[in-house]
Amino acid sequence: MTSEVKVLRKTAFNFLFAVLLSLVTLAFIVGFSDVSDIVRALGRVSLRWVMLVLVMMVCDWILESFTVKIFSNAYDVDMKFLYAVKITLIGAFFSAVTPFSTGGQPAQIAFASKRKLPPGKMSAVLVSRFIVYQIVITLLGIVGVFGAYRILSQNITKLALLAFLGFALNAGVLMFLVIFSINRKLAEKFVLVIFKPFLFFKIVKNPMKITRKIVEQVKLFHEGMKISVKKPQQLALALSATMVQILIRASMPFFVATSLRVSCSYGDVLIFHLALFLVVSMIPTPGASGASEGGYVLFFQSLFGQNTVATLLVWRFFTYYINIAVGGVAAIQETRRLASQSKSA
Repeated sequence: MTSEVKVLRKTAFNFLFAVLLSLVTLAFIVGFSDVSDIVRALGRVSLRWVMLVLVMMVCDWILESFTVKIFSNAYDVDMKFLYAVKITLIGAFFSAVTPFSTGGQPAQIAFASKRKLPPGKMSAVLVSRFIVYQIVITLLGIVGVFGAYRILSQNITKLALLAFLGFALNAGVLMFLVIFSINRKLAEKFVLVIFKPFLFFKIVKNPMKITRKIVEQVKLFHEGMKISVKKPQQLALALSATMVQILIRASMPFFVATSLRVSCSYGDVLIFHLALFLVVSMIPTPGASGASEGGYVLFFQSLFGQNTVATLLVWRFFTYYINIAVGGVAAIQETRRLASQSKSA
């Protein structure tokens, strides 16, 4: 069995598992709700507001692509903006179907390398973008927890513990990446330790060549991160774009509720969703499936009342299923394009 077939099978399994888990959770939540209330709420939907939610989702993709483009310019990676959009959508798909959303960046690097973009520099681009994302999501998540704690703690037992664990996970990942970026020797040792079993048991061919390539790519990544630090204006621009992206994403439940004619406070919805980001980030299921749906109901029940499940269905469609659908199409289109180029070469 070829490596490509193995990857396709694993991706298909992850995709089915993630979607099934999300659908089962939604079915479970709907089963314990008044279906007639849900149907009535969905029947009141305003297409104008729904279209606005769709536009917000597109803005989310564009802002993330813009951040990727900023770092690709910083590291002299020849990437057009439209390809940055495509690679963002591909990352969204693989993040949605892998535990802890860990499959996004490796898939992006793999696809980019097929276009002859240097893996080391692409790693630096994507990790830089991820570090910026972690900084913003951690800071905004803390703001959300403090802002919503008085209300949420009345409905959620041990909210402080959940928030602390979410903060610890995000801060830990951020600290690890920063140290990894600063200390090249530590980075090389860490990567080689991970790959040592593959080299020892001869799972990979030509282990010496692979080892040299790993060290070379870590060196390129480290040099790329140093470049990022030396360009504070680009870093500030990336932070600003990511801040706007996260605020748009956190605002979506409000506009979903508005589309269903549910009256609520924008400020409350915003801080509740920021707090939810921090909590669900520690859930290991693909795309945080199960936890996102359950957390949404738990957090927003006090704001949306009997319309909570109806808003959940619309919100999850735009924030999860569209990522899978559009990202999947982008991945298939890019795969076919690369295959076509390979045949004609």
